[in-house]
Amino acid sequence: MRILYKYLTTSLFPRHIEPELAGRDSPIRAEMPGNLQHYGRFLTGPLNLNDPDAKCRFPKIFVNTDDTYEELHLIVYKAMSAAVCFMIDASIPPTLDFCRRLDGVVGPQLTVLASDICEQLNINKRTSGSEKEPQFKFIYFNHMNLAEKSTVHMRKTPSVSLTSVHPDLMKILGDINSDFTRVDEDEEIIVKAMSDYWVVGKKSDRRELYVILNQKNANLIEVNGK
Repeated sequence: MRILYKYLTTSLFPRHIEPELAGRDSPIRAEMPGNLQHYGRFLTGPLNLNDPDAKCRFPKIFVNTDDTYEELHLIVYKAMSAAVCFMIDASIPPTLDFCRRLDGVVGPQLTVLASDICEQLNINKRTSGSEKEPQFKFIYFNHMNLAEKSTVHMRKTPSVSLTSVHPDLMKILGDINSDFTRVDEDEEIIVKAMSDYWVVGKKSDRRELYVILNQKNANLIEVNGK
């Protein structure tokens, strides 16, 4: 998963972003039966499904299953900002008809799903934008795919990392992380800082979550509940 995630985010996706921004890709497709318009397209495989000479070549990946490596075709399909990966047996060569049928099934559904996600994100942004200082900030890190999210770091460059919390709270986060590295089991640590902030660290299945709560009058039971 880590290797696949890195390939997608550092190689495949960036190669397709610039043509999209420049408008060189035709985003909408209206040729589907029943006039089902959608934005789906293959990032790997055929570029134009209407071209009878289009090549259905997909990159091959090897996945370790039990005691052998399984050879698979990697099909990456994208609609708007949502992408889905299919891995199919490499012993079965994919045909243009197969790609068209997959496009017809997945394209409309993925377009609707991506649109719904986008709409929900915009609603959340409008809601959170009208609020004052959030009651909590967090850092999340997944050791499996190296995914990270943070509302603590305002700007991060190779030389500078600006944070939006007090250095004392960052030190507590570092101390909790040090405790987590010394054990293999899942753990949870709750700390009340001298400034009345609450700092919570949770480690579960190689994922780590650190939360700073700005609720000075809260007790341990309330913090644990949140």
